[in-house]
Formats: sequence, structure tokens, C-alpha cells
Amino acid sequence: MKLALSDGRAPFYKKEQTVATMMDDTIFCLLALLILPVVFYGVRPLITVLVSCMSCFLAMVAFRLIHRRNISLSERSLLVTGLTIAMLLPADIPYWMAALAGAFAMFAAKEPFGSTGRNPFNPAAAGIAFLTVLWPEEVSRFPAVGPLPLWERGAEAASSQTPALSLLQGLKPILEPAEMLWGNYAGPLGGTAALVIAGCCLFLCFRRTARWEITAGFLLSSALIGAFWPRFLGSAASSAAYELLSGSLLFGAVFMATDPVTSPKMPVARFVYGMLGGALLLCMRHVGQYQEPLCFAILLSNGAAPLLDRLALRIRTRGGIFRGKAFHAE
Repeated sequence: MKLALSDGRAPFYKKEQTVATMMDDTIFCLLALLILPVVFYGVRPLITVLVSCMSCFLAMVAFRLIHRRNISLSERSLLVTGLTIAMLLPADIPYWMAALAGAFAMFAAKEPFGSTGRNPFNPAAAGIAFLTVLWPEEVSRFPAVGPLPLWERGAEAASSQTPALSLLQGLKPILEPAEMLWGNYAGPLGGTAALVIAGCCLFLCFRRTARWEITAGFLLSSALIGAFWPRFLGSAASSAAYELLSGSLLFGAVFMATDPVTSPKMPVARFVYGMLGGALLLCMRHVGQYQEPLCFAILLSNGAAPLLDRLALRIRTRGGIFRGKAFHAE
């Protein structure tokens, strides 16, 4: 079975790649990405992940009970959403905020549209956007690297030291790009370890769980805008490097933009979709007030995905390649 643009339900996948295996691959990578935060901060990140995932599950159960729908106890997408939400938050975020983000993701962005494969917007992005709008200071207050108390926020906030905040203020970050590769600095829980994210990207693309066209387009447009529209006085190369390594850009390019449910199905449309997401994120970084507006860029890109697929299909149809009612993307 080929990837196809037809009346079937998303996500579309090859015969040997099922929804379950795609979810398992993503969960495996997200858990691998959790190792360094646990090393840096202690067990608190694990509790945040558990709270977020449990909130997603309970919200799903509550919604389906209210609407008298079947409840599946093996819904892997809940783990993906819960893990993704936790990875975008500070390591010492109050647990109730992580729970609220998970509940909002289920109630507002996933369950109202049906089961897995029907939601038009990334649920995790919706949950983080909800928190960012209501509590922007809490979401952008990152603790210094070190063991954290289990039930209270760290005594010292390290927001002023994050590369993302330095760039927002028009300053060059104190850290060098090479020092940011392992994530040993304040930032989103799963968004700082660039080398680990890169390894996850290679694994997911090799397994065809993630589509390389989206990530490539996302990173390309981000790097180009970062190079030609720098936010601090410095070389174009250093500006592009800091933009790619700061905040949660790499995480979003690998784990969120490539969501097979909310991204385009055609290769050309995927690349354009990725470039759109990266361009939106960089533009928001320039004109916005948030340290990392990734969630808003992802949601806007999600809205454009069906249009990009239609445009790509129309262009190919007029080129004489399309024949029949269903177009096989690969």
C-alpha cells in the first residue's frame, strides 16, 4: 500500500509501517530524549511526564464518557502528546500546569474531531499555546541546570541566561553554539540537546516515521532567515546557528512539524510546509514577545497543510502526470 492522497483517513503509511509502529518509534525517541534532563535535573522531569500523560488519558476518558464513545486503553497517541507537552515545558513547571496543558490538548484539539488520525491541529502545540497565552512568564521561566525540588519551583530562575531570551533582547548569547549541543543549559526540557535530537531525527526518518522533507524545509527556511535577518550584531553563520540551536526549534522540526496526521501527504507539499513552519517561527521570533512561539507556528502551519496538498495535486495534474481519482504520493 502506497502513501496516497484519497478519501482514506490519516495518517497514511506503507503496508509495513503501521500507526502502532510509528507511535512506538516516536515514543522511543521521546523517552531517549528524556534521559539527559533526568541526569541534569533529577526525577522531577519524570514526574512532569507522568502527570502530563495521565492528564491526557483522564481527559480522553472523561470526554468519551460524556459523549458515550468507546474508550481505548491502548491509545499510544496519548503518550506521544503527553511526552511532547512535557518536553516543551520548563523542568520545574508546576505539575498542575502540565496537567492543564494535557487536558486542553485532548478536550480542544483532539477528541472533538474524532479518534486518532482526524485532528487537524497538533494537540501538544494547542496545549502549550494555551499555557503560553495565559501564563507566559511561568512557561518561559527556566531553572538553572541542577537537582530540583520535587514540589516547588527552583529558588533561582535562569530565564535571563537562556539563549532564546538573549536573542529576543537583541543580544548574542553567552554560550557558544558548540556548548549548546548537549543541552547542558537552561531551556525547554527536551529542546536543548541538539545532538540527541539529531540522532532521533535520523532514526525516525530511516524508519519513515518522520518525513525528511518537512524537517529539511523547516531547518532551511529557519537558517536562511536567521542568516539574512539577524537579531544581534554578528556574522550570518553565527546568527543562523543560534537560531537553530536556541529554544525548541530543533525539537519542533523533528517531532511536531512531521506529525503525519497534521502535515501534508505529498512530498513537494511537505517541503513547502516545512519551509512555511520555519519561516513563521523565525518571523514570530522577530516581531513577537514570547521567547519561543513554536506552538503558534506549528498550529498555523497545520491550518495550511490541506491547501498545500491541494495545490501540489493541482500542479501535478496540470503537468499531465496525474491520472485517475486517487494520486499516489510515493
